[in-house]
Amino acid sequence: MAMGNLPPFEEREAYGGFFPALLQTWVGACFRPMEFFQTVGNSQDIGPALLFGVLVGWVSVVLVSLIGLVVPAPFLMMGQREAAGAIFSGVGFVVLMLLLGWLFSLISILLYGLIVHLFLMIVGGAQQGLTMTLRVVAYAQAPNVLSVVPIIGGCIAGIWALVLGIIGLAAAHRTEIWRPIVAFLLFILVCACILIIGAVALGFLGAMQARPVP
Repeated sequence: MAMGNLPPFEEREAYGGFFPALLQTWVGACFRPMEFFQTVGNSQDIGPALLFGVLVGWVSVVLVSLIGLVVPAPFLMMGQREAAGAIFSGVGFVVLMLLLGWLFSLISILLYGLIVHLFLMIVGGAQQGLTMTLRVVAYAQAPNVLSVVPIIGGCIAGIWALVLGIIGLAAAHRTEIWRPIVAFLLFILVCACILIIGAVALGFLGAMQARPVP
């Protein structure tokens, strides 16, 4: 189905209701990103975009927690007490994600979007403001449902979402694609530096604690 002036999730009646529009939005974001994120740039309404991103993230974390509970079950070759404890912890995590997964998803979108926007501002690509960046980040969550695939799903979802974020920011902010690319590279570089500094600091503290007291 051809794209309208807005993402399908923002024109639900035209696409047959909530769930058909949700599916069409997911398909458009994942497989027709250039066309899709052009429509994302036609509005500053943050509500539908956040609802889509939160729903995708919420469903993803719940399914991942369920799979984490079910898949290892046949391999719990341990004592009854340890097995019961592991199962109880797994069930508790599933319940936690059912109750609060939407909140974790919302917070992650807002924080991630704010950080990405700051780096996009540095390279001069934030033409349409923070709201537009948040819209893009929210819709770019679409591939996260692939996280349910064991081992490789999370990696594929992360790379796919990153590519969608780059395409989406360029299309929605009406800017050159090199700007979001550089923004994400700066973001990754800063994160890597923080991790390296943290690892060095922990190693230094560990070495200091291991030194014999004279």
